[in-house]
Amino acid sequence: MQFTLKSLVALALAFSASAAPSKLLTVQKYAGQTVPGSYIVRLKEGVNKETLFDSDPALREAVTHADWTIINGFAGQLTTSKLNELRASDAVESIHEDGIVTIQGTQTNAAWGLGRISHTDPVAGTITALNYTYTYDDAGLGEGVDIYIVDTGIHLTHVDFEGRATFGWTGTGLNQTDDHGHGSHVAGISAGARYGVAKKANLISVKVLNSAGSGTLANVVGGFNFVGTAAAATGRPSIASASLGGSASTAIDDSVTALTSAGIHVVVAAGNSNVDAANTSPARVASATTVGAIGQADAKASFSNYGPGVDIWAPGVSITSAGYLSDTATIVYSGTSQATPHVTGVTAVWISLNGNGAPTDVAAALWSESGRITGLPSGSINRLLISSVTI
Repeated sequence: MQFTLKSLVALALAFSASAAPSKLLTVQKYAGQTVPGSYIVRLKEGVNKETLFDSDPALREAVTHADWTIINGFAGQLTTSKLNELRASDAVESIHEDGIVTIQGTQTNAAWGLGRISHTDPVAGTITALNYTYTYDDAGLGEGVDIYIVDTGIHLTHVDFEGRATFGWTGTGLNQTDDHGHGSHVAGISAGARYGVAKKANLISVKVLNSAGSGTLANVVGGFNFVGTAAAATGRPSIASASLGGSASTAIDDSVTALTSAGIHVVVAAGNSNVDAANTSPARVASATTVGAIGQADAKASFSNYGPGVDIWAPGVSITSAGYLSDTATIVYSGTSQATPHVTGVTAVWISLNGNGAPTDVAAALWSESGRITGLPSGSINRLLISSVTI
């Protein structure tokens, strides 16, 4: 008895539906945003898809793109049972998740930190030059995400913030302006139009540190309390970026834990004492994303704290960003304070592309590379931040 290939297609699908297959095809994952329930199915060479559809009217009904000639296949909205039938079919070459592609933007006047997170390898050049390339996804710029800068305040009228920076709260004995520069610099890296990662995110100034860059535990707790109240009121995805730290403090730790328990993402600096971060707050809080600093050659920055509590590493040496002395001022700082807002910005980008999620889940899902960093003490996690688009 002889069978044509067309008739074998129908038999293959019928058999797969009635018999337990020895092995199902693995559905190939899409790294970006996916289309729920939609799959691209590629058929083996010589398989006629019209014959396949004729043999399975339910499949034909599920198909959304049937007229391709560039590849022998189709796309469709598939139920779990129909997907598994195709995974078991001898007529199918591969199955892929359907996903979203968007326009990519390229900035060619960026600081090296932005350049590094959008490249798979270290970037070379003058470290303070503003001629690095930052490639990003236009659909993922942090729009709709609120970033609370818990710091020295923000120079709200700086051109890099494009009117997206607003005043939120100030601690006892402090004014509302940034009279130090640290907070504006951090805000610029998080979400500045030129110096920042998440170029459309909202920035809210939460001033807890004075003109000397120091502050009381009580004001820091008060600042975190404001973040919790404000984020609950808006209902928007919210990130507290805290480039600050000190000795171990249960009050600080409990405040951060309360924020993450409420679904607020908290990104904190590991500290700049070249010691294990386990004894500093809020770096030691398990539910926060604790950030260490690297230099331009992907080596641990000499000053950066380390240890198993440091979740991820980002550029933190000689970073240029917004200053505070005028609406166009710039300044160069180094520290885990500068590494932290890179992670804050990428967190906002991740949320704008994928939707909000539990803080620990989002932190674990951030784009990163393993094994890149040199000079890490034993026990430290070797995880380097990258952005949504790398070249």
